[in-house]
Amino acid sequence: MRRLICTAIAWVIAGTLGVAQEPPRVPPPVVRRVPPAVRKGQAKRPPGYFKRLRELSPKQQERVMANSPAFQRLPPAQQERIRENLRRWNALTPQQKAVFRQREEIFESLSPDQRQQLRAIFPEWRRLPEDRRRALMQAFRRLRDMPAGERQGFLASRELEQRFSPEERGILERLSTLLPAESRPASRDGDDE
Repeated sequence: MRRLICTAIAWVIAGTLGVAQEPPRVPPPVVRRVPPAVRKGQAKRPPGYFKRLRELSPKQQERVMANSPAFQRLPPAQQERIRENLRRWNALTPQQKAVFRQREEIFESLSPDQRQQLRAIFPEWRRLPEDRRRALMQAFRRLRDMPAGERQGFLASRELEQRFSPEERGILERLSTLLPAESRPASRDGDDE
């Protein structure tokens, strides 16, 4: 479990998960009529609604949305956001979709608190240039692989102070709080790249 959490954090933040196989075929979703939600006038969607919708062909997606009273009750701006997300999804290659599904599964396996912490860190992470993200991820992997008792020393080290800006060190410190108290060295067979 600890290894899964460490790997999940690295994958979600870095987006460096390689997948070599074709994603499994997913059966089309079962579309059910769902009563509107009382809150904010929005329609409740069954869990996994978007996941099922995105597995349909673009024509089927449009047909489901056109025939869904719940979708039709959504504000036009929200309908357009859903359509835009589906357009982006449909433009992905099968390998990109598989990578996304795996990251999504890992993210969903984290606790609600861990998810919230990652969501808070992610905007800062995305603002960094690609080369700085790579350097930060390298430092995170090093931090992840060291014993818990050595992490604070590493975070306070002159090496990190010289190599990273205060903002970058802050991101690394917050990521370190997501690591389990005990950490085992990562295997070197590529499972965490």
